[in-house]
Amino acid sequence: MKIRLCLCMILMLSLSCKKQEDGVKPNVALPPEAQFQEFHAEIQSFCGSCHLCPDPSVLTKEAWRMQIPREYAHYELSPRKNLRVPPMPEVIQYFVTQAPEQHDLPIPIVDTPQGPIEFRKVEFPQQSDKQMPSISHLKWIPGANESGKLLMTDMGSGEVGWIQFDSSKPSYYPLAKLMNPAHIERIDLNLDQNDDYLVADLGSFGPADHDSGKVTLLVFDNEKQAYRPQTLQEGLGRVADVKAADFDKDGDLDLVIAEFGWRDTGRLLYLKNVSPSKASLKFEFQVLDGRHGASHVLITDLNHDGLPDLITLFSQEHEVIEAFLNQGAGRFKKKTIYQAPEPAYGSSSISLVDLDQDGDLDLLYTNGDTMDSFELRPSHSVQWLENKGTFPFQHHHIAVLTGAYCATHGDFDGDGDIDLAACTMTWNYQEPRNTLVWYEQTAPGQFSRHPLDFSNGQHAVIEAGDFDEDGDLDLAVGAFEVQDTDQNEWFSIWWNEGPVKSN
Repeated sequence: MKIRLCLCMILMLSLSCKKQEDGVKPNVALPPEAQFQEFHAEIQSFCGSCHLCPDPSVLTKEAWRMQIPREYAHYELSPRKNLRVPPMPEVIQYFVTQAPEQHDLPIPIVDTPQGPIEFRKVEFPQQSDKQMPSISHLKWIPGANESGKLLMTDMGSGEVGWIQFDSSKPSYYPLAKLMNPAHIERIDLNLDQNDDYLVADLGSFGPADHDSGKVTLLVFDNEKQAYRPQTLQEGLGRVADVKAADFDKDGDLDLVIAEFGWRDTGRLLYLKNVSPSKASLKFEFQVLDGRHGASHVLITDLNHDGLPDLITLFSQEHEVIEAFLNQGAGRFKKKTIYQAPEPAYGSSSISLVDLDQDGDLDLLYTNGDTMDSFELRPSHSVQWLENKGTFPFQHHHIAVLTGAYCATHGDFDGDGDIDLAACTMTWNYQEPRNTLVWYEQTAPGQFSRHPLDFSNGQHAVIEAGDFDEDGDLDLAVGAFEVQDTDQNEWFSIWWNEGPVKSN
C-alpha cells in the first residue's frame, strides 16, 4: 500500500503541475488514490483503444522508458487523431514506477542430465561462410515408396530445398533460391500429378513496410526435370505463411495467405482459384482480416461439417488466435480460440495436435518472441489449448521456457502418449540457456522437462520425424544466428537412440 500511495502522490503532483501549465484547474481536489484511479482509467482508455492495456509488470523499468516513446511515435503516424492523449512523461512515470528492475527468469540447467531417452546430436554445416544460418521452416514429409524428405527454407540465404537421409546421413538437395522464404508446403496446385512446392516469401529479412512480399509456386518442369519458380501473388507485405485447400469445394485448390506485414501493412488473405486451365493459374483476391501480424495459418475441419476451416495466429499487439469457420462461398465466421493476456506476450508458434488423444485436434502454442523489446520474460512458455468443442479453447500451461519459439510433438519414448519438444530463440549471446528441451508426458496433461543442451544457439524451428526409419522419432532443429558464434551448424539432427542404457 505504501508503494501504491507513493505512486499516487507522484502522479498527483506531476498531473497537477501539468494542469497548472495548461491553465486548467480541477473543480475538486482529488485525494491521491482517486487521482491515481483517474489517470489509470485515462491510460486504459488510450492504450485499450488499439489493444489490451499491458500490466506494468510485463516489462522492466528500462524497457518501458524505451518502449513508450515508440508507441507514441506509432500513434502520431497513425490516421487516428480522435483520442485524448495523456502526457507521455506521466505515462512513462506510471509504468516505470510499477515495473520491476529486472525479471526473475528460470535458472538453466548447465550439466544437462540424461533423460529416459538418449538423443545424439549430429550437426550439418553451413553451405556458405558468407551467410549466417537463418532456417525459418522445417517440415517432414514421410516417404510412401521412397525415403522421406525434410523440407526447409532459409530466409537469409534464400535457399529452398529438402534434406534426405541415406544411411542416416543427411544430404541437401536445392529446389530454388528466392528472396526471403519463410515457409514451404508440398502440394499439387495445378493438378498435374506432380509435386509442387508453395513458398511464402517475406521480401525482406528484417521488419519493414513494403510490397516486396510474394507467394511463389515451385512447379516441376517435366522437360528439364527440375523445378521452376512461378509467382502466384506479388505486391504484398511480408508474407509469413501460405496454405492451400479446396475451401469452396469446387475441385481445385484455393489459397490463404498470412501477410504479416509490419506496422502499416499486413492482412489475412483468401485467394479463390479461378484458373481457366492447369497451365494458367489465376486467383481472386479477398481480405478476410485487415489486421497485421498474421504469422501462422493452419487448416482443419474444426466443426466437422466437411468444409476446411482456418486457424490463424495474429501476433504484434493483437496476440490472439482466431478460428475462421468456413460457411461456404468464400464466407467465414470468426471465433476466438485464445486471447493472450497482454499485447507484448510474444506469440511465436501454433501447431495442431491431439494431445489428450480424445479424437479432436487441440493446439500446441508457444510464446517467447522478443522482437518488440529484446527482453526475456518469465511469461515465456509452452502451452496447450484444449479443444472442448466450444470457443475459446481451454488453456493449459505446460512449462516455462525462456525464449520459447517453436514446438513439435510425438511419442518420443514409445509409451503410447504424446510428448513434446521445443526450441528457443533469445537473441542473447552473453547468457547460454537450454535452447532445446523435450517434455515427457508422465500422466495425462503432466510433463517432465528434459533439457538436451546448454548453449548460445538460436533456433526458430524444430520438427519431429522418423528420419532414419528405425521406428522412433528424431528431431531436426534449424539454426538462426544473427552474429558470428563458434557454432558452424546450419541445422542439427538429434537422433533418438532409444532408452538410456543403465551401466
